[in-house]
Amino acid sequence: MRLSRRMMCQELLLNLVFYEMCSGHLSPEMEHMFEIHLKQCPDCHHRVLAFQKMLQESVIVRNFG
Repeated sequence: MRLSRRMMCQELLLNLVFYEMCSGHLSPEMEHMFEIHLKQCPDCHHRVLAFQKMLQESVIVRNFG
C-alpha cells in the first residue's frame, strides 16, 4: 500500500508541475529542468502526454460539450 501511495504522490506532483508549466507559472529554470527530466524519463514523459491529452479533451468538452 505504501508503494501505491507513493506513486499517487508522484503522479500528483508531476501533474501539478505540468499544470504550472502550461499556465506559465514555472520559472524558466524549473521549466528547463522539467523538460530535461522528461527527455530522460519515459514514464514521466508518458504521464505528461496523458495529462496533456486529458487537458485538451476537457477544453473540447467545455467548449463543445
